[in-house]
Amino acid sequence: MRRKDREITSKEEIKDIIKKALFCNVAMCRDNIPYLVPMNFGFDGQHFYLHSAPEGLKIDILKENPRVCIEITQDLKINQSEDVCKTSMRYSSVIIFGKVEFLFDRRERINALNCIVEQLYGERATTKEEKPVFSEDNLNKLTIIRVRPEQIT
Repeated sequence: MRRKDREITSKEEIKDIIKKALFCNVAMCRDNIPYLVPMNFGFDGQHFYLHSAPEGLKIDILKENPRVCIEITQDLKINQSEDVCKTSMRYSSVIIFGKVEFLFDRRERINALNCIVEQLYGERATTKEEKPVFSEDNLNKLTIIRVRPEQIT
């Protein structure tokens, strides 16, 4: 990071930025050609979880190269100026480098989906009374991905 004076080093602050986010951008690469896609995600404090249709460019790339970079941005504010060259942005962001694993175990897949739902709907979405139910048909139509972070900044 170029501006070390602005770097967020607190693990709790980093987790807070992640917890508030509703989506992330996932970057991957095949044949030296980058590919970036916005995705819903879940974070359990240790791993990131993504879901996808079982086919497509993203899945093809991840099967060949499981390395990803995830970007999350929160609190984006643009400070406009009469002098456009003095326009600036303020934001908090987290960058995650990690490796993808495809989940096949039914329980792991359901736990990952619950994590994603909780990220989107808050803790109320996974209380005992309101826990989502995923039909076998829906489960079978999804690819569930776990990202094991190697570095979070």
